[in-house]
Amino acid sequence: MDQTRAARMASGGRFNVTRHPGLAIAAVTATGIIAAVQYRRSAITRNEKAQKNSAENPNFYVSVDRSGGGI
Repeated sequence: MDQTRAARMASGGRFNVTRHPGLAIAAVTATGIIAAVQYRRSAITRNEKAQKNSAENPNFYVSVDRSGGGI
């Protein structure tokens, strides 16, 4: 058995970051973007619920269309 195959079998055949740095960077970047979008979406939902259930202005709540269109 050659050295490369023996080393691969010893490591369990796991993904080696040093051999694929571009793929590792892309995976970390994609994970960060997904986390940021999820956080922003939950923040918007949280703020909208807080405004809707506000004790100060219960009758003045107006849902805002976030599609980019105006009135």
